[in-house]
Amino acid sequence: MTLHLENIAITGRTFEEYSVFFDLKLQDLKGKKVLDYPSGASSFVQTLKQNGIFSKGVDIIYEFYKDEIEKQGIKTLEKIYQNTSCMDAHKMDFYKTKENHKKHKEDALKGFLEDYNSDDYIYCELPNLPFKNKEFDLLLSSHLFFVYDDRLDYDFHKGSILEMLRVSKEVRLFPLVDIQNSKVLEEKNFSPFVYKIIEELSKDFKCEIIKTDFEFQVKANYYLKIFE
Repeated sequence: MTLHLENIAITGRTFEEYSVFFDLKLQDLKGKKVLDYPSGASSFVQTLKQNGIFSKGVDIIYEFYKDEIEKQGIKTLEKIYQNTSCMDAHKMDFYKTKENHKKHKEDALKGFLEDYNSDDYIYCELPNLPFKNKEFDLLLSSHLFFVYDDRLDYDFHKGSILEMLRVSKEVRLFPLVDIQNSKVLEEKNFSPFVYKIIEELSKDFKCEIIKTDFEFQVKANYYLKIFE
């Protein structure tokens, strides 16, 4: 696949955001190997490394040079915050203000750029990961699976999640709603793929839907934990 960087919205997230997405504490990650996919322009890997925790990031944008990613990252942030009215329908309990939301994105990009290198930030495309079986203890994936269920079909979801479970003992996925939060008024408001994945993978894995303290999209404060 030919990737055009100018067509990609490059954003990232801080460790503080990951910690509430996935109910994480630094002390619980000590001695573990952690993989982040898609890592984007996040400072999560940098923070873990600074605290002596083995961590790698994987993303398709890592085929590009640092200055190219930086340029597109800045351009993306400028576009996002030109008009923040779209945030008015979101809950701001975590961020408190739109300015703080922006600061997290700016801090994430800054930390990522400081740390970006070809050893810790690896280019690849799912459903294939260049790692050994169970090489990692924990794999985190935010804002990809289920979010884009209108563009990434079910076979991609299932194949990619199985591949992640091949390389990691545990996988956590957040959030469980589509990007438009289109089912927010329904009792079962998650992407239909969530329920189908749980039904199929429960034959071989344990699947748990866990509530988190992070709710930006309404009723999107849950992550899926899959493990053996």
